[in-house]
Order: sequence, then structure tokens, then C-alpha cells
Amino acid sequence: MELKINKDVENKIMNRREIDFYVVSEDKTISKEEAKKEICKKLNLNPELTIIVKIAQEFGMKRSRVSAHNYKNMDSLNKFVQKYIPARLNKKKKESKGTTEKKAAAVETKAEAKT
Repeated sequence: MELKINKDVENKIMNRREIDFYVVSEDKTISKEEAKKEICKKLNLNPELTIIVKIAQEFGMKRSRVSAHNYKNMDSLNKFVQKYIPARLNKKKKESKGTTEKKAAAVETKAEAKT
């Protein structure tokens, strides 16, 4: 996976850093969690204060354009980001853990029914 920063702008009014970058991946479109990990690792950012705003896959190419915002502190993140966005990201993490447990329980139930 290759990451190339296209634009990195400091927005002092909203107390954040706006980053646009390209990700070249061989398999599938990068997820928001993967994009957050990669940009935080490359630029040494705090993952709790970073929000991935948009991922756009370019047609016919293995390249995605990603927009991210990194806030200076939690107060400015809470002030400028709509409340459903961080809640949605946390909900997806919880659901992914719950779905694996449900699948395991379903497999056990089917095995018991066959015997």
C-alpha cells in the first residue's frame, strides 16, 4: 500500500489540519479505519483526533483519494464534527465484534441440531 500526500493545509479558524492524500492499493478500496491508521502512522497524528471525511475510488484505477481532518484537541473536534460521525465509527467497531460471536453461536447451533 502506497500513500502520497496531495495537500496538507492548516485551518486555524476551525483549529484543524486538512489533509488530502492518495492511496494506491492492490486489492480493494481502503477502509476508513485502515486509512486512519496509515495517515496517523505517516504523519505522527493522534488517531482519536483524526476523522476520515471521504474516500473516493478513482474509476478504472487502483487509487483512492482520501480526505482527512486532524483536530488540535477534543473540544474543537466536538464543536465542529457532527455527533453522528464518531458514533457511527464506534458503532461499526462494536458490531464487527458482535457479528463474529453471532456467527460462532449459529455454527454451534447447527452442529447440535445435526447430532
